[in-house]
Amino acid sequence: VRKMTESIISSDLTVEGDIKSDGSLSVDGRLIGNLNCKSVTINSGGSIEGNIEADQLTNLGGITGDIHAKGVELKEGSKTKSNLKSDNLQVSAGAVLKGKVHISGSGNQ
Repeated sequence: VRKMTESIISSDLTVEGDIKSDGSLSVDGRLIGNLNCKSVTINSGGSIEGNIEADQLTNLGGITGDIHAKGVELKEGSKTKSNLKSDNLQVSAGAVLKGKVHISGSGNQ
């Protein structure tokens, strides 16, 4: 069994291009491109401009682009502009969400 690794885009880093990972990604900086990974956390001050496909997504920063994830958490202070498809969506008070939302529920696709 391979251990899932975590990669980090630090606050002083801007990445332009698509990223694919079998592990998790923590974004403190800026990603301009599409992301496909197991799990992603966009921290306060971090942002993604592009489409995201992940099992689990947690946003405390900013997202502009389509999201397709099994589980999505939009935390206080986050800004999400997206067409969002998910099985499970949690939106905290103080989170901003603009766009279309489709919840499929119970993991059926």
